[in-house]
Amino acid sequence: MRRYSILFIDDEEVIRESFLKLVDWEKHGFDVSGVFKNGELAWEYLSEHPVDIIVTDINMPFLNGIGLLENIRRECPKTRVLLLTGYEYFEYAQKAVQLKAFDFLLKPVTTEKLLNAVESAAFDIEKEEAKDEAVGRSLELSQSHFINRLLYGKVEREKIQPEAVKLGIPTDAGSYLVILGAVDSLKGRKISDEEAVELKQELQKRIQEERLWMEEELKASFQMYFARNIGIQLQMVLVSWDRTTFSEVFLDTWTKRLLELEQGKVRYQLTLAVGKVRRRLEELPDSFKRVSDTLQNRHILGVGKVIHVRETFEERREAEKIVLPTETFLYHIRMGMTEEVKKDIREIYNTFRHKEYLSLESARIVTTELAITAFKGEIAVKGESVSSLFYLNLIQSLNTLDEMEHEITEFAVRIAESRKQRGNYKRNTAEKALEYLRSHYHQESLSLNDVAKVLNISVPYLAVLFKQETNQNFGAHLLRIRMEKAKELLRTTGDTVSEISEKVGYSSAQYFAVCFKKYTGMTPGAYREQK
Repeated sequence: MRRYSILFIDDEEVIRESFLKLVDWEKHGFDVSGVFKNGELAWEYLSEHPVDIIVTDINMPFLNGIGLLENIRRECPKTRVLLLTGYEYFEYAQKAVQLKAFDFLLKPVTTEKLLNAVESAAFDIEKEEAKDEAVGRSLELSQSHFINRLLYGKVEREKIQPEAVKLGIPTDAGSYLVILGAVDSLKGRKISDEEAVELKQELQKRIQEERLWMEEELKASFQMYFARNIGIQLQMVLVSWDRTTFSEVFLDTWTKRLLELEQGKVRYQLTLAVGKVRRRLEELPDSFKRVSDTLQNRHILGVGKVIHVRETFEERREAEKIVLPTETFLYHIRMGMTEEVKKDIREIYNTFRHKEYLSLESARIVTTELAITAFKGEIAVKGESVSSLFYLNLIQSLNTLDEMEHEITEFAVRIAESRKQRGNYKRNTAEKALEYLRSHYHQESLSLNDVAKVLNISVPYLAVLFKQETNQNFGAHLLRIRMEKAKELLRTTGDTVSEISEKVGYSSAQYFAVCFKKYTGMTPGAYREQK
């Protein structure tokens, strides 16, 4: 229970003094805000300093208890009022009930009755606040769920406005802005699911605190909604009734302060992607897609920084008129098909040359996208990998279409040739890894680290190689090998399920049975009976 403020009012000095002497209010969790001799003086104080609980006499000069209660109900509806009176004024009880007085105590009141009544009032306040908080959380969750559906385009366009109005989200504001944040762990740490939830909650709380600071310091009034989503990504929608709120000064200040939330921490770093200011809720799904695509490329564009999606409408329209064959382009790079890579690039830039008008910025946008696609096909070889940031900065320095075509062709062909030269090595490595699994599947603690150590390669590289060359990850291969061996033993031996589970690498027969049923659709016993 939190501490509650309390105020006493009575025209008799002896009774006023007794209020303070009867109970050790501080010990019981109450802070005495004041003691007044009539309702008029008390109301002057209350008009500037609302309190939680008031204990007041009814029969007082200038403004009696009933008149004071009427003022309180009009201006301070959440305040609990306890009325004190003698038997001769009991006719006021009906009026007091109508004005929702919390309690009606007869003089002389004992210490026990007074304390019980005040504590009951405090408990009633606590219940109401808990209810209001629960309602607020429910509304916040509903708003968060709606924002998530809106951003991902799962709300029909004609239903966006009605749903938003129902949830109290402004539909006629002057500015809407999408900002996404991603948290990456450092030093190869993996963020556990439990840790991710705690980190996300902590960040959202601190970001809300930063919003209050921005409103106070920059006099910038705006609302902020977090989308409800799985994972560590933060998805924010900022809303302001003023079209000028989200200025460059605002965004620079805001994003700088958000980045500082994680600065100095050894384990994490925050990357932010900021969209363009929009005028309508219906524009947010498109903005979200652009910002999300930008954030997905943060490991190329740079982590631990702010990335702005700064394209203008005209530049977007020009770039959108050209559909880039990025999937085909990436496939040709990964397969080491250098001639096809050259052809892909040549056709793209020939399309550019036949356009009546093409801005330099649009050409850079498309060249950058091709470079990002090429980076996805690069094999990370120590000492050979090109700095992604360096290369993307190089693109921004080019001023002609010929320069861009020449640079991106050389770069993509170099990566394709590297893939071609190392293709056999990757397939052989994958085969060696699988052979090791077939020979050591019975080891309960067998892990990807063990295989990587034997092959003298890094764990991340082996994980990627496994997936690329076999279309399955390490865990799926190990499960398949163990389950197929278990099926063989069930068919050809009289070993118990417990014995078989140990032979295929499981110390727990119960867990083995769960895995077996998930893999085959039946229990080990049922499988053996059908042989």
